[in-house]
Order: sequence, then C-alpha cells, then structure tokens
Amino acid sequence: MIVDTHVHVFTDDRKKYPQIRDTSRAGSIPTITEIGQTEWPLTTAEKLILLMDEAGIDKATLVQAYFVYEYDNRYTVDSALAHPERFASIVVLDPMDKNSPDELSRLVDEESVTGLRFMRGRLPASSLGDPATFPLWERMQSLGIPLAVNDRIGDISKIKRAMDRYPGVKVAFEHSWGHKVGAPPAYSLLDPLFALADNPNVYVKTAINNIAAAREEGGTPQQLYTKLVEVFGARRIMWSSNYPAHPKFGGVKERLDIAKQELAFLSKADQAWIFGETALSLYPSLRSS
Repeated sequence: MIVDTHVHVFTDDRKKYPQIRDTSRAGSIPTITEIGQTEWPLTTAEKLILLMDEAGIDKATLVQAYFVYEYDNRYTVDSALAHPERFASIVVLDPMDKNSPDELSRLVDEESVTGLRFMRGRLPASSLGDPATFPLWERMQSLGIPLAVNDRIGDISKIKRAMDRYPGVKVAFEHSWGHKVGAPPAYSLLDPLFALADNPNVYVKTAINNIAAAREEGGTPQQLYTKLVEVFGARRIMWSSNYPAHPKFGGVKERLDIAKQELAFLSKADQAWIFGETALSLYPSLRSS
C-alpha cells in the first residue's frame, strides 16, 4: 500500500471556506502563492483523488494548508470526513493558545482527526519548547495523537525539552529539514535532526525537495537515503509528495515516480516501510478505513 503522508487541499469555495490569502477566481487559472514559493494549483479533495488514482496512491494524510487557511481546519477536516476510505486529517493549531488542547480533543472526538501539526508561521522559534505549549503536549499524549513538526533545521533542537517531558508523543519532522542537506557522506547540516534519532518516537518525513537538495553539494539521493536509513531505520521514514507545494517538481505521479526510481536501490522491505507501512503504523486509521 502506498501512502502520501503530506499533501494539501483547498477549494475555490471561499464563501464556505474563507481564505487568509487571495487565489484566482473560478474561470481563470486557479493558483495560490505561498510565502517564498511560486503558485500552487487549485487542489480540491476530489481533484486529489483523481491524481492519486492516476499515480497509484492508495491513501493520504491531508495536512492543513496553513498558508491558505491558517488555523481554520474545516476544509481539511471536511475533506477527510467525506472520503474516509482515502484520507486522514492532520490539523494545525496555535500551540501557544490555551484553548488549543480542548480544540484538539474536540477535533479528535467529533471530527476523527488523526494528527496535529506545529507550523511555526508567525510564531517565534522559541515556541517549539515553550512551557506554554506543554498543555497541548499533555493532551496529545493522553489522546495518542502524533505530532508533525515544520521548522528550520537550526531550531528543531528546541523541541527536545517538550519531547523529554512527554515521551509518549510520536513526532515526525517534516521535509523542511532538508531544503539544504549539506555534503555527503556526513550531511553535517542535518546533525540537529540526527541528534534526536535515539528517541524511538522520532520519525522523518521526506519529500521531493529532499531528493533535489541531495544533489546540491554534489551528492545523490541514494547517498542521502542511505544515511537516513542508517540513522533512523526505514520503519521511521515516510514518503510524501508535498503536493501542490513546489510546483516545479510536477504533479503527484511525477513525484512518486521520481521517488520510486531514486529509492529502488533499497531493499523491498525498506521501500515498503517508507512508501506506506511507516505511515500506517503512525496513523492506523488509514489501514482500517
């Protein structure tokens, strides 16, 4: 089974789902511009299913499109509820907000949400380990909800304080760690990520931009994934398309095809974990749906 662990959906129905940034109106080329990126093609849940079918992807975790909706998770949640056989939802909440723990409980109990994402956005770097976030960590631990983290490689060590305090929370560091991976074979730029590997609840989520970044200093994707498997093991590595971000990398099928080609050197068992089994272990509702 192939699982895309990081894909965003959004709709041009701005009456029901208001956006925090403007996108083109229906009738023109629908796009959205993320900070520091080029335009995103409109990606509704229904369009995504067609793209997944074309690519041969069975399931996906819908990750809240923060730059479209910020903390309004309704479209992500509604899309997963409308297609439970294909999707699980990962929401974004303000970790500094004292109301977020109760909102997470509501989303899990009433909306079948399966994961939470820390998206720094406008929050300070110190927010990763700020004691103000501890109530939300405590709630994640009690609910058994895994956390995905999007932050700069130089700042992720700040999260260790919270992880040590709440060891039951599984944490997946998203592909943002690897926009630049440094030179092989050591990949010293990733030392802050590798330093967390002794914690068995730490996972890494890879994407097309990591494959591209592996070549920047004269390396190859094979060298990078060899290092990642050496440090974390395939059972803690997940693949994602990161669609529709970074549109220069093409559609969902193109991204999966590239990943399959570059990871073909790994054993069949390791490939099975990276392309699906790791995600199913972290988000078991995908397996049962």
